[in-house]
Amino acid sequence: MMDAMKNVLTISKSAQKRLKKFLHRLRGDVFDNAGAVTEADIAEIHRAIDRVNPTIFIEIGTGTGVSTRATYKYLQDKYPVCDFYTLDIFQEYLERIVSEFQQDQHLHVRHGLSVKRSETTDPAFEELGNYNGPDNVLRKLLDNELNGKSVDIAFIDSRKGTAVPEFKVLAERLSPDGIILCHDILNGGKGAELVDYLQHDPRFTYQIINTGPAGMIRIQRS
Repeated sequence: MMDAMKNVLTISKSAQKRLKKFLHRLRGDVFDNAGAVTEADIAEIHRAIDRVNPTIFIEIGTGTGVSTRATYKYLQDKYPVCDFYTLDIFQEYLERIVSEFQQDQHLHVRHGLSVKRSETTDPAFEELGNYNGPDNVLRKLLDNELNGKSVDIAFIDSRKGTAVPEFKVLAERLSPDGIILCHDILNGGKGAELVDYLQHDPRFTYQIINTGPAGMIRIQRS
């Protein structure tokens, strides 16, 4: 027993760091996306943009900004009048994007949880137990700032347990030819739970796209 205790007390710094991260996850301090965005994902987003010639694009889940940067640069180049909104619970991610694009007039960042925690399911519901920042940000954006305008494209890349309520909110404001994309289907992430929901909603059709390890769903009106 003493030897075992000694091993615990002399745990390496690298192991301590990994243990700390694990405990943070248990407490809900860390929120991770299920899969990284790939070049194939970006290409699919660009194809969707070209299909609808958007004026409003909403991204839920800025994260490290891979899709945010690639999407907004593409919009700047080909659809410069499109307003691009990106939402995240982490202020630091949003600040990086604002700093990089220097508050471009068509780039809009919004800090907070997209929906209410009570609408989410596990694992998001449990992980959000310690979250006390703004919530219901997506509805506030649609109802107040956009004031009835339709959404042409949305990309859901938040967290498993939030995708279904996010989709429900977006679906009510989707333009007739609009597209909703959701990441993480082939890896059993948030896209998988959204497919379960879509099977019972005849208003929409969807296609599962093999864009790599995570995959993507493309959703449109039936």
